[in-house]
Amino acid sequence: MPPATGGLGLGTEAGSLWAQVLADVPETARRDRGVYMARQATAAAAAREPDHAVEIARTVATIAVETRSARMRRELATLERAMRPWHDAPVGRDLAEILAPLTEGS
Repeated sequence: MPPATGGLGLGTEAGSLWAQVLADVPETARRDRGVYMARQATAAAAAREPDHAVEIARTVATIAVETRSARMRRELATLERAMRPWHDAPVGRDLAEILAPLTEGS
């Protein structure tokens, strides 16, 4: 079972575990990789690493648009909630811009 996303204040540890999980997920499993990467981004946000979360989200958003994955969209919505503390900061605006193509197509 993949790691949690930091709900117990373990965001840093969860981020590290997600990196290990992703190392074993083949590039051809795009939907699974995208979902796991979105969870890794949420763990980064929980670890108070918003820049890293947005960096990961950039790749996930591209995969989500290309695959039209509802699961990935749900995970990105979870990331959005985790990033609320930075909503008005430049990193929060970057995330909104990155995720805009997902809401435009809905």
